[in-house]
Amino acid sequence: MPLTVIETETPSDPADALLHARFRGLRRIGILLWSEWFAHSRLFLFFLLGWLAVIWVVPFVAQPLWVVSFPILYALVAAPAFGGADVIHGCEEFMLSMPPTRSERFLSRLLFGGGSLLLFTGMTLAALNLNLSDVLNRLFLNTGLIQGLQGLPVRQPQLLYSLVVVFPFSVFAAGFSMAVLARTRTVAFSAWVWGSLVALGTLRLGLWLEESRWDQLTGAISVPLLLALDFLVLLTTWRLYLRKEAGADASPLRIPLSWWGWLLAVLVAGGLVAALIAWFASNFSRIL
Repeated sequence: MPLTVIETETPSDPADALLHARFRGLRRIGILLWSEWFAHSRLFLFFLLGWLAVIWVVPFVAQPLWVVSFPILYALVAAPAFGGADVIHGCEEFMLSMPPTRSERFLSRLLFGGGSLLLFTGMTLAALNLNLSDVLNRLFLNTGLIQGLQGLPVRQPQLLYSLVVVFPFSVFAAGFSMAVLARTRTVAFSAWVWGSLVALGTLRLGLWLEESRWDQLTGAISVPLLLALDFLVLLTTWRLYLRKEAGADASPLRIPLSWWGWLLAVLVAGGLVAALIAWFASNFSRIL
């Protein structure tokens, strides 16, 4: 049977050719977004059901502050799930050989993972009627968590709302970056620890700079610092991912050097995360 050669239509004008190439790139990203939904729909629906349970049940049986922490929990789980999906399932070499470029694959996972996180954050704030002041006052009034602060008005709502939106995304961005560059399941599964450490450490540094400059915490440094860190981390990760090859010893990033060394590093990072959480808990009233 003779073969028939079908010529594809290519625009002769360079501007039309560039527009056509961009359109095909956007179409491939749309297909990749659908594939991400197909791969992670159970995770997303599980957290959606969990969010509904948190919104309807938790305010009646526990402190509503747990509702605010839901986006952080989603960020901790979604970062390794989206970034390290290929490594976790052992199909990275196959996926990197597929027609979509690394840039398109990176962008689609970031859009789906980060977009779903922002969606949960927005729904959480909407469910609380954008009234975090009453939520925190109920926490102090019912538990006496911080003596003498019952009925305390929120003095800095802009800082509080900014952190509710920006901080979970910073946790996701750092954890996603670690997971997407990981070459072993050990590194991918521990990405949430490093995401927490980077976000908490950056926030602590920003608050310390604010206190040193103005003797109070305003968010004028910490929030922009978190946003700048997210941009730089994701940009650097994207550039490294373009050169990523499958295999534990492939360039450009080789981690870990040894399993025991990585375990020790994770334990140290976990200790630092616990210390930072303890500091924020003891100085929580200063952020309000």
